Amino acid sequence: MLERALVGKAGVAAAAPADAQRLLIDMSSIDPASTRRLAQSLRERTGMGFVDAPLSGGAPKALLGQLTVMAGGSEDDVARARAVMDSLCANYTRMGESGAGQTTKLVNQLLCAIGFQAVAEAVRLAEAGGVDASKLHAALAGGRADSQILREFGPKMAARDFTPTGRIDNMLKDLEAVQAFAQGERLPLPLAGAVSELHRAFVAAGLGAEDTAAMMRQFNGYARD
Repeated sequence: MLERALVGKAGVAAAAPADAQRLLIDMSSIDPASTRRLAQSLRERTGMGFVDAPLSGGAPKALLGQLTVMAGGSEDDVARARAVMDSLCANYTRMGESGAGQTTKLVNQLLCAIGFQAVAEAVRLAEAGGVDASKLHAALAGGRADSQILREFGPKMAARDFTPTGRIDNMLKDLEAVQAFAQGERLPLPLAGAVSELHRAFVAAGLGAEDTAAMMRQFNGYARD
């Protein structure tokens, strides 16, 4: 879809006049190789700059204008994009040339996916031991187990609060991109494989549209009640 929008017959490259001052900021999440190819094609056909700027933080941070954005592109293009990004995010970092932002997003999604599963298991372990799991984030604050995912999703998972903030099937899409990248580089990523299969099981059970906190359903056979 992005390729059609940028370099298709009626896309940006076909309609935009040649102008090296123009800059396209792509905030989608696609694979790094496609990003590099699209950036090069757009530049050759129009002279337009290109910044891949995938984001992290979800709906809560978006509403506050506090997203984290990892950017790829030339130093000049990434600097020019800051005029827009400063209104959207609290953390905007250039990670390298075209595709570097998307590669960093894969890293982000891998860490998040493993973190979500770890918190789900921790909550269930606490419950099985008679511990009030809603207090875990407070009890572990400041220690090595502390994390943004624990603080945000620990209470949600303990309360079985599945209010939408991020979809399981969207995470699976990103995990499949992680695996495809790792396969191309011949990288062994055993946890990536395990957590991908967990997400794939949710999607197979018809729960792909559920919030990430619904990973707690794995402990009751994926039942909705």
